[in-house]
Amino acid sequence: MRFYTTLPFFLSAVLAQAPSKSGDAVVFGESGTYPRAVHLTDGSLLGTYTHSDGANTTLLTVTSTDNGASWSTLGEIATEFSATRDLDNPYVHQMPNGDILAAFRNHDRPSAGAAATYHRITVCTSNDKGKSWSYLSTPIEMPAGPGVWEPFMQTGLDDGIQLYYSKETSPDGQDSIIRRTYDNGLTWTEEQVFTGQGINARDGMIGVAPIADRSATKVAIFESGDINVSPTHFTVWVVRTTDDGNTWGSTRYPVYTPSTQAGAPQIIRVGTKLVASFGTNESGGDWPEGAMAVMVSNDGGLTWADKTIVHANPAMWAGMIALDDTSFLALYETGRTCYAQKMVFN
Repeated sequence: MRFYTTLPFFLSAVLAQAPSKSGDAVVFGESGTYPRAVHLTDGSLLGTYTHSDGANTTLLTVTSTDNGASWSTLGEIATEFSATRDLDNPYVHQMPNGDILAAFRNHDRPSAGAAATYHRITVCTSNDKGKSWSYLSTPIEMPAGPGVWEPFMQTGLDDGIQLYYSKETSPDGQDSIIRRTYDNGLTWTEEQVFTGQGINARDGMIGVAPIADRSATKVAIFESGDINVSPTHFTVWVVRTTDDGNTWGSTRYPVYTPSTQAGAPQIIRVGTKLVASFGTNESGGDWPEGAMAVMVSNDGGLTWADKTIVHANPAMWAGMIALDDTSFLALYETGRTCYAQKMVFN
């Protein structure tokens, strides 16, 4: 059973504060999509995106040593023949030991444009800050499908790595999953379902952020597709944990319910605020094409306000990374080029 809550929004509207653009967007990566970035312990930023050039799809890493003001190509996580391999959804994460993991979808298909016939999430590792990579493990594989998608990683309070991803359960159902590793990505625990169980809806595109540094209270954001509406109606929600993901509350808090569609969300913490991003086609776009919007929460994800458009349609498959307590980068793809736009709270 699904529990919904609609809390008074006037308090959030008073407390929240809309971010604004600082300068122009800079190029994050060429001929690609799905930009993501994280901080490394040496002070640099490591990014990744899906690059398409000719017959191959390549998952590239990029680096910035000036806090996101410029980016340069660094390395290659994986490359495959596009017609028979579906590589996408890369995400990188630095472990406490300094090595870096990259998780991504890695599906087999018989020919270009055909549906995948073997689904997996692959994990590779780098010990040189993202320049070179080697295969490490396959946390989840589904030979017959229907599919696994959109991995996300973070370090838990126990220093284990938490891998989040979306798992299809039927043509109309998709759940949110956590697995953990305590040996730096070599082996993984059994799956833990934390949204979607017992209901028929398409939950996906997970992102997770703590409400404070080293807090056991975290907020997971996801899109949820109502399959009882044609076309499927996507909205954006969050759920919360108070024990670092071991258990999750059943209450779903609405982030944004559009007049048309909203999805592909992410979430970060910027100082004491949580910032949610998502795509929406309310002002145009053939879904999933749409604009990139952000909203702000000052109460740990219970309520959200100050919808701000970062980039008008098209701005696809967006990500974010906090720079400090008052600014962050909004990452998005438009016209097959990925950009980084600095946003600030004044």
